[in-house]
Amino acid sequence: MELFERGQLFKAVLAVIVLYPLIPIKYLPYLGIALGGYFLAYLFKNRDVFDKIRRSRRQTKLAYGLSTFLFVVLQMVSLIYSESPRDTLSGILLYFSAFIVFFVLKYEINRPNHAVPLTRAYFLSAFLVGFYHVGQVVYDEIVRGIPFDPLTNTSFMENGPVLAYFMLLALFPALTLYIFKEKNKESRFYLFVVGVSLISIFMTGSRIAIVGVFLGLLLLSLLYSVRFLIALVPAGIFFALIPLFTKRHWSYFLLSNEMGRFSFYLEVLKANAKSIFLGRGFHTIDYTLSRFMVGRPELLNLDQVNKPYNAVLQVVLELGLLGLFFGAVILYFKMRGIHNYTKSYKAQPQLKVLYVGVFVSMAVLLYVGLMDSYLMSGKIVYAVAILMGILHGDAKWKGIQKV
Repeated sequence: MELFERGQLFKAVLAVIVLYPLIPIKYLPYLGIALGGYFLAYLFKNRDVFDKIRRSRRQTKLAYGLSTFLFVVLQMVSLIYSESPRDTLSGILLYFSAFIVFFVLKYEINRPNHAVPLTRAYFLSAFLVGFYHVGQVVYDEIVRGIPFDPLTNTSFMENGPVLAYFMLLALFPALTLYIFKEKNKESRFYLFVVGVSLISIFMTGSRIAIVGVFLGLLLLSLLYSVRFLIALVPAGIFFALIPLFTKRHWSYFLLSNEMGRFSFYLEVLKANAKSIFLGRGFHTIDYTLSRFMVGRPELLNLDQVNKPYNAVLQVVLELGLLGLFFGAVILYFKMRGIHNYTKSYKAQPQLKVLYVGVFVSMAVLLYVGLMDSYLMSGKIVYAVAILMGILHGDAKWKGIQKV
């Protein structure tokens, strides 16, 4: 058996998709870089593959290619003027490793018989994360007989909000596939993914993610099936009761009793006004806000310190208004690509349904990004890169344009 052939590369990619959420965040870049090293050896062994990729790049020029390139260049340039070069370098390595996975999925692991196993592997990885979290709940509440602590039990994620948002990304595609598929073993698997996702989201106590569940169900009912309106009833009740459970009524969306979100955003922007055009360096938000918090006792009771609680604000602080512009352009073309895919008659019905769910999840994550700042977390970036790689690879094989 040849070590460097497409079948072995396909198995390696499947392993990466299943394992990436289970690996500690500090080791995550090594996973994508290891896949990149294997892919380079694969290209060296199969010279014709590299020529095909180059021809494909020339034939299917992407509309967002220039903005993506400039965004990457801006990240690299930020390393020069970064106030914390070590943090910037680690961020670049993390995003670069995620891009490697996207690149391999799009340009080489993109055959029609690859799409379904790849999507199953993605949902398997999400299921493992959620199942382990449910196991933590059962173990604490039943076996140990102690109250479940959402701050310390966060499955394989860094904290509760990241876990909630990670499961949000998998929830809606799994839900659409469950509704679409006939009731068989595969359909039940998607139902299990939906179940562990919902339990995990609710048990984290993340009020932003719970509102995201409600909004996602509403959007699904408009885009896909009115049957989702039934699910809005219990979701709406839970949405109304969450402020009571958290003992936060009128301050439900405030950061703390002492400071609201917009006041916090304004104070942060004032303190960093001189660097608002180019930012202070990619992936330096912890460094920037740790200095901002000094001498501000009204912020010391925040659950998560050194976070801007807004993904847009995070991009502005790290890469400035220029980085925000390029990021918005890239995001626009990604969302448009998903929309074009779901409208194409060439796409498989199952995958079209899948990407209706992906579109909803991405829209919900955009809302989450306006209320919190974990959207750019490494494992969420990996998850988005994997889903986009599968989408673009499948579309590329079928000749779906402008994706």
